[in-house]
Amino acid sequence: MKIKFNNVFIRNYLTKDRAIVEKFRQQSFEEGNESLSFKKFDPDNIRANTLLFFIDGVLASLSVCEASHYTGDPDISARFCRHHILKKYRHCNAGFNMLPYHVRWAEQNKFKVIYWTADINRKALNAQYQHKRRLPGNQFFDDKLYRSFKLQKDFLFKVSSKSDLLQYVYSKLLQPNYQWIPKKNIVFVDPNNIFQISERRLEKITIPTKAHG
Repeated sequence: MKIKFNNVFIRNYLTKDRAIVEKFRQQSFEEGNESLSFKKFDPDNIRANTLLFFIDGVLASLSVCEASHYTGDPDISARFCRHHILKKYRHCNAGFNMLPYHVRWAEQNKFKVIYWTADINRKALNAQYQHKRRLPGNQFFDDKLYRSFKLQKDFLFKVSSKSDLLQYVYSKLLQPNYQWIPKKNIVFVDPNNIFQISERRLEKITIPTKAHG
């Protein structure tokens, strides 16, 4: 898959790209993003769609849509993750541009749901994902596909019992009427209280874990 818009070029990762990806990985570390850590991401050994986003021939962004082993249902859900944009290109809308191709990959590989997550404390970002806030002049906020991703109000993502990080989950069903119930790394909550959650108050409002279907 190759897509080109003026000075922007998007394509799938190939093994021959390993050197430029490793350079990009190091740049992401220097900019404070650990999502491409060696433990989490090996582009040559992963069931995923890895996209490279070039601007004027420079790798400006990378994102991955991978079978979701985190939620214990890698044949059901696909996770849009490992996304980084170099600071110099932060306003290039790379994520918006790559999203349709990740959704297509998930559909072609028969996943039933695709999702991404965001730290509950990133209020401005979550306001955008919940379609409550938009950046002036950015037409992508009206994009039908982007707006089809909805907040899961009955559970939060918690990547590890050792971590205090809680994340909102934004998902899109690829199989109509499917009820997605992840098997792990999820904290089920009362939908009426999801916006009042903090790590300190989590035990007071968590409801019993649902049975898995």
